[in-house]
Amino acid sequence: MNYTVKPLSPQLAGTFTEYLGGLDFGHAPHWAGCFCAFYYSDCSQEVWMNRTGEENRAIAVESINNGTMKGYLAFDGDKCIGWCGANDIHRFIRIDGDLSHITGDRKVGCVICFVIHPEYRGQGVARLLLKKAVEGFREQGFDAVISLPFKNADDARKQYRGTFNMYRELGFTELDGNGNQTVMWLELKNI
Repeated sequence: MNYTVKPLSPQLAGTFTEYLGGLDFGHAPHWAGCFCAFYYSDCSQEVWMNRTGEENRAIAVESINNGTMKGYLAFDGDKCIGWCGANDIHRFIRIDGDLSHITGDRKVGCVICFVIHPEYRGQGVARLLLKKAVEGFREQGFDAVISLPFKNADDARKQYRGTFNMYRELGFTELDGNGNQTVMWLELKNI
């Protein structure tokens, strides 16, 4: 397996939307039109559920083009096989306020969404994306990285935030938990 990972860029916006738009989200139909715009929005759940996939696609493309949406795409040759949303925690408006007691005024990156093509699951693609995201945060001078995996990640619908093992393998530690969600933390700089 010789996969490559590229940071999301305006040149890859079409690849990103074609990849996410072409997947079967039968296990979670409400994800089909998300285009990873959910965490960037601050609208109510009701408003979100009434937004169309085309609206979210357009918002995603605009956000990619203006540099607001960031992350990484994995490729097998020219075929896109995976996505990982990775950005400054403050860009993820929907969850930033809930984590401010942990992040404080530090520069903290966040990894929130993994969407791996079904034919490539279980082959280390998510781990590769996570590793590249952490490397990117380190190169950009971030202090730490935070993520929010679910405790019951054996259900495919919950694995979109990654698994405990992939975070632990890179040195993340468990900081906090709330119900079925756990806060994982990786220190990149000494305080």
